[in-house]
Amino acid sequence: MQLALLGAAPDGCVIALDDATDLTRAARVLAWGEMARQVAHEIKNPLTPIRLGIQHLQRVRGKGQATTFDATLKETSERILAEIDRLDGIARAFSRFGAPHPSDAEQLPLEPVDLAATAREVVQLYDLGATPRFEVRTGNGAPPPALARKDEVKEVLVNLLENARNADARRVTVQVAANGRQLVVADDGRGIASEVLPRVFEPTFSTTSSGAGLGLAIARRLVESWGGVITLESVPGKGTRVTLTLQTAP
Repeated sequence: MQLALLGAAPDGCVIALDDATDLTRAARVLAWGEMARQVAHEIKNPLTPIRLGIQHLQRVRGKGQATTFDATLKETSERILAEIDRLDGIARAFSRFGAPHPSDAEQLPLEPVDLAATAREVVQLYDLGATPRFEVRTGNGAPPPALARKDEVKEVLVNLLENARNADARRVTVQVAANGRQLVVADDGRGIASEVLPRVFEPTFSTTSSGAGLGLAIARRLVESWGGVITLESVPGKGTRVTLTLQTAP
């Protein structure tokens, strides 16, 4: 509603009423569309290692070695069940989507996280496939734990490894610095053009036609909630390097 007076004296006014039904309906459709994209993105990540695990079991079973298959079944089924639990967590998180955003006091507290061990857990889920090849490296000695949330660290790593796979990387390296403050994910994929690098952390921006454009946006939100910083460097045709700089546990 808009109101305009007819002159300085109180001689009346004009009221204009606009029917905003179509506008609000369109806004709701856009919001639900964005919500659907985010749900699809979050669910797709755990499905990839689950699929790779099943394919790995099929290959081992096809070789007819019962002893090897039993050991592989135990190890792979544990990984698959862990990813199913993560899917359940995603479903629960989206069921609470309409609730107010939690304050800092309401968020789960930060905890000491062994970045190297966590990276190995995630890489094992992906390294069942033939390509790309994944590798975890650490500095000399055991790096001190970083302050973060372990499940969220896994989520960030999965998003980064998915990006590397989608960039047709042949090799992906996860490097944990000796001081425990930095975790670097580097790949030899297609890379990202310099003119779009400033936009890579924007929600819904993607360099691929099939991407939802939420992976790096989610990663930045999580890393910053730990008090850390995430940066990205890339050279077209040579690959991409993502660096997480975190606080170490006291």
